[in-house]
Amino acid sequence: MDHRDTVDDLRLRVGSLERERRQAFEDAQREADALFAQYQLSQLLASGGTVSELGTAVLHELLRLARAAGAALYLQRPGNTELTRIADAGSPPTGTGQAATAPRLDDIEAGRSWIAGIPGGRAIALSERDPTMLLAVWPATGSALDDDGLRVALLARHELGVAFAGARLRETLEQERHELGAIVDGATDLILQVDAEDRIVRLNPAGERQLGIAAAAAVGRTCGDVLGCEAAGGHRVEDCPMTEVRVTGVPIAYRETAVRGASGAPVRVAGSYAATTAMAGPGARATAILRDISAVKALEELREGFVATVSHELRTPLALIRGYAESLLYLDLEADQQRHYVERIDDATGRLAALVDQVLDVTHLQADPLILERTVTTFPSLVARLRGELDVAGGTDRLLVDLPAELPALDVDVGRVGQVLSNLVGNARKYAPDGPVVIGATVDGAWLAVTVDDEGIGVPEAERGLVTEPFHRAWNVRESRIPGTGLGLFICRRLVEAHGGRLEILDRPDGRSGTRVRFTLPLAGTVAEKANG
Repeated sequence: MDHRDTVDDLRLRVGSLERERRQAFEDAQREADALFAQYQLSQLLASGGTVSELGTAVLHELLRLARAAGAALYLQRPGNTELTRIADAGSPPTGTGQAATAPRLDDIEAGRSWIAGIPGGRAIALSERDPTMLLAVWPATGSALDDDGLRVALLARHELGVAFAGARLRETLEQERHELGAIVDGATDLILQVDAEDRIVRLNPAGERQLGIAAAAAVGRTCGDVLGCEAAGGHRVEDCPMTEVRVTGVPIAYRETAVRGASGAPVRVAGSYAATTAMAGPGARATAILRDISAVKALEELREGFVATVSHELRTPLALIRGYAESLLYLDLEADQQRHYVERIDDATGRLAALVDQVLDVTHLQADPLILERTVTTFPSLVARLRGELDVAGGTDRLLVDLPAELPALDVDVGRVGQVLSNLVGNARKYAPDGPVVIGATVDGAWLAVTVDDEGIGVPEAERGLVTEPFHRAWNVRESRIPGTGLGLFICRRLVEAHGGRLEILDRPDGRSGTRVRFTLPLAGTVAEKANG
């Protein structure tokens, strides 16, 4: 072998070593790139964020790794067989493939056929279980994807699926948190939460309104301090149901108590209580939902008052009727005695009829919208009609009328306003048996202000707002033993309000003892003007 052959062999050997070195360097570079890509992906997956944010970041990294032109990520939504595109990056695909449309679940098994129309396109199932996820990637026209880059995505497929499932779960939890927050904030019941030391950590807007305190001012204070249950006549501090459910873990479905309202007055509430953690104990939190049942209690008291009042008012005339009827049947009475007994029976049946009429009126006024049959009339004609009714019963001797010479016409329901006048004059005659009853009227803007004055026992100022409610009678009237149902003024108020007016209980302006009832009625033309205005 001559010197020339030796040189050629050395050159060949050096070239081969150079190629091997270059190949080793390129392989090492690809491995380093793959490791760096995996690191980048792991950093992206650990960054959290929404499904869309995470998907967009991963796709941009995938475009770099696989030298792709574009990519898209699809996710199955609950109860839907069609996958939804949640993120995309790069340019749209070319060719006849369907990557621009949403694949269906049955496309996952045939992922390659779904993207087969896109030259060089690939479909990778990140998860074939709920929630199903599919990754689609495609190269630029005339190019090919980098298999090594795709291999990194395939190696991280499980991690990608777990990360996207976690992001989806976070989105679901965040949505549920917002929905629950909206429910709590929009609830009409008082909702509060306390920590392990019974200090308030949350109070909803309804609670702010009912307690008259801002949530920011309530947080950090004890619930006993904010609710004032013991001072309001509710439970004692040591019997707090919040502490009970925290310690025992047993929820309380219903328990009545009282809290201090915004005005400082006690408010009756019905509460449900539960520990907010699975493990009961001193460190658990508790949540309470408190509903104002003052109206319910008032209705119960109203029902009890109704039963008691009606029972009493029915029992008395029925006993009279029965007693007089038995006397007529079994006793040998003179003609004048018989007539007297029949007259008493007639009075008792009249009281019964009046009671039934009042109860029916109250039921109608509370249950149905009142329909008025309005006509144009004058107030003096209404008073004349009342006087005619009293003439039949022999009760006009104490009725005085003090009206101006000229009064404008009214637009009212004649029968209903006559009922108001009859009730008010009847009340005045009953509670002022010896004094006069005076009807007056003056024009007040678009209204006629009617007054009925008596010199009776009057209505205490503290109860004037209550006596126009059904079945409520002032304490001095109850002590006087004067019979009554407490319905007359309520019926009058509702009938006046149906006309758009207002009824008030006032002192007499001349300073004498007694009561003035003032109510307003619309003048003719007022209703039409309001409708046109």
